[in-house]
Amino acid sequence: MVGDTIDAGLAALQAELDDHPFRRVASRAALERIFPHYLAMSQAFPYLQAGAQADAVLDAIRTNREVARDVEITSVVGNFLCWDETGGAYVIDRYGKPGLSGILDTGKWFYANLLKNDIETLTGKAPTPEFGDPTRAYLLKLFDGLGARSPMTRCAYMVAFEMHANAMIAALWDSTSRCYGVDRRGLVYFQCHVGGDDPAEAYHVDMTRRMIQLLVAQDELPRFMDQVSAALAENVAWCAALVALAAR
Repeated sequence: MVGDTIDAGLAALQAELDDHPFRRVASRAALERIFPHYLAMSQAFPYLQAGAQADAVLDAIRTNREVARDVEITSVVGNFLCWDETGGAYVIDRYGKPGLSGILDTGKWFYANLLKNDIETLTGKAPTPEFGDPTRAYLLKLFDGLGARSPMTRCAYMVAFEMHANAMIAALWDSTSRCYGVDRRGLVYFQCHVGGDDPAEAYHVDMTRRMIQLLVAQDELPRFMDQVSAALAENVAWCAALVALAAR
């Protein structure tokens, strides 16, 4: 019953992402104004997710109490997301334990660096991340949400980020391949996330969804879904702001 309620609520929110702002990008020039901001987000995310755990652990140290179970749950999911974004999950899946030292080849495995390479292939020049607004304000607010004291809020921001990432990457992939006339399968960053026969992003969404059953009581689900909706809106608003910026 609880699982059905969660799935129905998330499905309704997911449907709102079908008309993602990135689907309305219509030119290479616009994409080339968006890419630096998008690269900044991609570079920042694993560090934000990792750093968001610090306050809860420091609070336990200062007050001499055990780290709470809810912190363990959001941290283990967050740690996996960081591990995945920096290439660790792929390296272990492909090469096993003998390949572990390969994670040090960050230029080859960090997803942000795969994105960087794709952008350079498309544009002919190496991109640099743009952390100015609207991206700066968006990332700082995301960090606050991921590190919130309330486990419900932390969970809501994590679920919202992963739900949105799936729709955002697919939309940007479509617009990029359309505007540049390239084979979608040749864009490694996008292929790793949402392409192929077994895209990774769907697993991210499922994993973060499972957190809900562990962290949110049934009578709190309506309030939780409101928080997810609000966090989703922040992600979408950032993308819409980039599209507006690119159109100037």
